[in-house]
Amino acid sequence: MKSDVTLLHEHRAYLSLTTIVFCCLDALAAGRGKATSGKFKNFVSHHFPVLVDDIENACDRRGSGAAILYDAFRNGFAHLRAPKIRFAIAEDHELDSRWVGFIQADESGRFLALNVDRLTREFLTLVDRLESESLT
Repeated sequence: MKSDVTLLHEHRAYLSLTTIVFCCLDALAAGRGKATSGKFKNFVSHHFPVLVDDIENACDRRGSGAAILYDAFRNGFAHLRAPKIRFAIAEDHELDSRWVGFIQADESGRFLALNVDRLTREFLTLVDRLESESLT
């Protein structure tokens, strides 16, 4: 899995990459049980607290950051192969390495973008940590 994620990232295949990362996060959150939105939200809140807080703050607290991440990104990529409306993904340099930020897309409007490069790095770090913990 890590080599697939790395390969997609190196080739800038961001839609496929982000789809796989979110599906893997959902599977990791589920553990040996059924995948649920609650498990996903708890998992990302625990492992990506800054991301969750940044999303919540950017969305003027219109819901928890974990819920927005689940609905706009996890559900968007799992079911639509793209984030839901008003949301986007962007590269690290477009967001000055921040987790999220607003970007303008021509006349299409303003979107809250998730940093796909940072997501990839943090995801791979998490997988490495979880693997090392399971060996001990």
